[in-house]
Amino acid sequence: MKKTIHNVLLFSLVMLIGVFANCSTKSYINVNYRLPLSSYDLQGKRVFLEIRDVRSHKAVFGEKAETKFKNFTGLFLLSLSESKKNNYVVGAFDLPALFEAAFSKRLENMGIEILTEQKETEPVVEIELKKFFLDLVDRKWIAEISYEARLIKENRLLARETISANAKRYKWLSQGDVEKVLEEIFTDLINSLDLRKMFQRAEL
Repeated sequence: MKKTIHNVLLFSLVMLIGVFANCSTKSYINVNYRLPLSSYDLQGKRVFLEIRDVRSHKAVFGEKAETKFKNFTGLFLLSLSESKKNNYVVGAFDLPALFEAAFSKRLENMGIEILTEQKETEPVVEIELKKFFLDLVDRKWIAEISYEARLIKENRLLARETISANAKRYKWLSQGDVEKVLEEIFTDLINSLDLRKMFQRAEL
């Protein structure tokens, strides 16, 4: 309940900032995540989800790209698309929390129960965010995003997988164009993780 209230307050703050911000750029970036069809392959599994931001370069934008997002507050407005349902806003998040919210939806979509507290007897899905960087070179936006997923139980690493995406072929002229491509990349990054295979390798 506290997290829900926090997300609502963040969303309201983002909207309020957006009203007073320069009309040329928004104070936030829209990210739409498209969930795959519900599979419930891992129905009955229980995990603790942990997101670790280990990026060596914390800035989201390169120097040239930053000039196009002068009012950006560091918040991302996450919306969710589900099969045969309308999009709905999940909330406003900083970058690590954005990944936590998206992965929470993905895990639940597979029937996994997400624990609110870590327990020694239950596995941990650990997501290490390694890179999230957008830059502008010769009127082309360059996106580089990567993370490593780990399945851990009782302090033992049982399975791992690294997922990365690079986009350099798009000519994006507006913030809306950036958001469209981010939707594709972000969705692919989250959905590409083969959780079923990781659990099989871990024999869980």
